[in-house]
Amino acid sequence: MFKRWRNSHGFGVHSPFGYQLVERVIKCPKDYAYYAYADIDRCCRREHYSQSIASEAKMLLRLVCFLKPQSFYLPPDSGKMFQLALKKSNSNLRIVRNPAKADSCDIIATCGNDIPIDTLKDYISCPGKSILLKDVPESWSESLFETMKEGIMIRGKKNTILISRPEMQKISYQMYI
Repeated sequence: MFKRWRNSHGFGVHSPFGYQLVERVIKCPKDYAYYAYADIDRCCRREHYSQSIASEAKMLLRLVCFLKPQSFYLPPDSGKMFQLALKKSNSNLRIVRNPAKADSCDIIATCGNDIPIDTLKDYISCPGKSILLKDVPESWSESLFETMKEGIMIRGKKNTILISRPEMQKISYQMYI
């Protein structure tokens, strides 16, 4: 538990890229707000989403602003809140909702077994690709990390972020996401 808390605050994260990811995306300062936070909060109230969904949408906004992808796979059953966060991060971002075309995107977000593990393994073995996992079997995160050649994995209890980054030592951190 201490190791998870420690890494969640950037302590013990020795990779400069990993530290920036923690500081700018995972644990963004409370007094710092992105321009789309108000839109996400309004959508949360209007659509009756929980605060945890709004928090996840805000983290997705920060992550997309940090990584600057050109395309993003968002599962077809995901709510308006996540699509709003993606569009507010970059109005030119191509959002793909068809699972058969997910591997053509820079980032894949998947929940459960929406996309088969073998497809994700092939995908993450390519440099410059990222996967966001939510509510998948714990073994999936480890299996995908083993498949990666280079990059970083940040794993929480329910969520995992995998970023295949060229010329980066392969490293894994556990933290509260």
